[in-house]
Formats: sequence, structure tokens, C-alpha cells
Amino acid sequence: MRHVRALLLALSLLALVVSCAGYIFLSELRATPATSGNPVEFIVAPGETTNDIATRLGEAGLIRQPALFRALVRWRGLDQQIQAGRYVLSPTMTMSEILIVLQSGRVVNDIQITIPEGLRLEEIAAIIAAAGLVSEDEFLTVARDGDRFRADYFLLNSLPPGATLEGYLFPDTYRFAPSADAETIVRKLLDRFVEQYSTIERSVRVPGATVHQIVTMASIIQREAALLSEMPRISAVFWNRLKPQYAPTFGGGLLGADATVQYAIGYDPTEGTWWKRNLTVEDLAIQSPYNTRITPGLPPGPIAAPGLAALTAAAQPDESSPYLFFVASCELDGSHKFATTIEEFRAYEAEWLACQQNRP
Repeated sequence: MRHVRALLLALSLLALVVSCAGYIFLSELRATPATSGNPVEFIVAPGETTNDIATRLGEAGLIRQPALFRALVRWRGLDQQIQAGRYVLSPTMTMSEILIVLQSGRVVNDIQITIPEGLRLEEIAAIIAAAGLVSEDEFLTVARDGDRFRADYFLLNSLPPGATLEGYLFPDTYRFAPSADAETIVRKLLDRFVEQYSTIERSVRVPGATVHQIVTMASIIQREAALLSEMPRISAVFWNRLKPQYAPTFGGGLLGADATVQYAIGYDPTEGTWWKRNLTVEDLAIQSPYNTRITPGLPPGPIAAPGLAALTAAAQPDESSPYLFFVASCELDGSHKFATTIEEFRAYEAEWLACQQNRP
């Protein structure tokens, strides 16, 4: 009889333990790591094991007990049901809810953005913010900190200390995960710049020019040229103006590029643009190291993001071109007329002004 009582007591204790364990298990399944929190991108790689997935979910703060997640998967026989893909999970989700999502194979839709050539950092920031990625301020804080990336990108070796990444964020079409942060975005644009610049770095035909000088010149060409076919000649005009023999003609090496004046002015609320079109005499005299109408040589850095054609033109100007001037033609097709003397330039300029006055 004593043995029977002991057996019953043991069975009761076992039932109590099982009941408590079951209650704890069910409570944990219904619990969430947090009552609030930002969504987290979580990627399941093809062939990844349940053990690895559970460990990473725990490290990401998405589950509290990786061991219980493993047990739940095996108890339900779902080891082979978790699908590879990219998901957005939340620390406010229960373990069961996370498991349901991971079986769906649901892939997060990337956000696609297109950055045209010739935009300055503020314009790029507006595109990124409008796409719903990061705010303009978040992007600009990172993009204006060139020193932050110098050690990771050898093409930034000639970037002046304290300079921004203006001109180095390559214009192209990109796809980003919705959870991408500002640094991830900037690095992807920098990676594309490195990839594209590497196609021309061995064929630079401007003696002694640094990467920073090439990118700076390319940004000016990008803003000044409307036709790709004219970029090498426009490049030659600007490089020619910097040659010592033409210093008397151009006030000691003035580029005289209106695009640099526009950059120096910044945003114009009247026209609602970062690139003021109707420049005044006062605008042309604005005191800025970027105003190449009054400051000799190249500006301190790029004024916009050049594409590959502009970079190529800056690195490989038309060496046979003797031109020192160019003026918009009357054709309204973006083409220019090129001149070698100030007299020829003034004649073309008068022709252009006459065309403007005769237009309705």
C-alpha cells in the first residue's frame, strides 16, 4: 500500500511538472520580446538550418528563447517548411506568428530609385526621402562626412580633409530594402562609383590630375553639356583655360563656368530650384571659392554627380581641340558653337542674343 501511495505521489508530481512546463511553454509561445519596436529585416538563406535561424532570431531580438523556437519547429514537423527569402519581422510578434511568416516565402519588395546625372547632394537626398527610405537630414549627415569612408575606398585618397561626398555618389538606378539605413545607401552609391571609375582610371590623359580633380571637372562638364557628343570638346575648353599660356586671357586661369556660380548660390526660392537659371551681374560676382568666374582654377570639389560619359570626358578631353570658348547655338537642341578667339566668341554670343530676341 505504501508503494502504491508513493507511486501515486510521484505521478502527481510528474503531472504537475508537465503541466507547469506546458504552461511555461505556451506562455512563451504567446509572449513577445517587446511591446513596441521597429520592424527588422530578416533574411533566411537557402539551405540554412533551423538551429542557425533560431540563433539569429535571438540575436536580432525577435525571439527570447531560441531553444523553444527549435523545439516548436520540430514538434510541428516544420524543419523543411521554412522558406528562404527576405522578411520584415517585428519584436512585437509572437514566436508562432514569426514561424507562420517564415513559411510563407514572402519576399520584401525592394524600393527602386533613379538618380539622374547632374544632381547635387540635396537633390539626391530629396529623391531618397520621397521614396520612403531615410529622411533628407539622415542621408545628408552621412553623405557630407567624406572622412567616414576614406579608409574603405582608395579612390577617396585625394578627397580633401573634411570634404563631403559631393560628386562621388554615382547616378544610376538602384534597389534598396525598405529597412536600408543612410550608410547602407551611401555605400552602395559609392560602390557603383568605384565600379564605374575603374573603367577609366588607367586611361586618364590629363597629366598629374588626381581623382578629385577629375571628378570635379566631370561635375562641371555634366552641368554645362547637354549633348554627350560635345562633352570631350567642352572638357578640352575647360582644361585649356587652366593652361599657363592662356592665363592672360582668362584672368590667371579662370574657368568661367556658370554652373559653379549656380552651385555657389544654392537654392533659389524664386525659381524653386538649386540651379538658378537667370543669373544676374550680382550673382556672377558672388564671393565663393566655387565661383570660377572670380576664383582661378578648379573649385574645391565637385558641384554635382557626374555620369560615366562626363567622367570619361574629364579624363580624356579632346586633345586636338584648340577651343577656349563655347556658346549655345540657336538650334535649341543643346548644341554649342566653339571658338578659339575672344572675337569669334563675341560674334557667336551676339548671334545667340539676336536669336533670343527674335523668338516669340
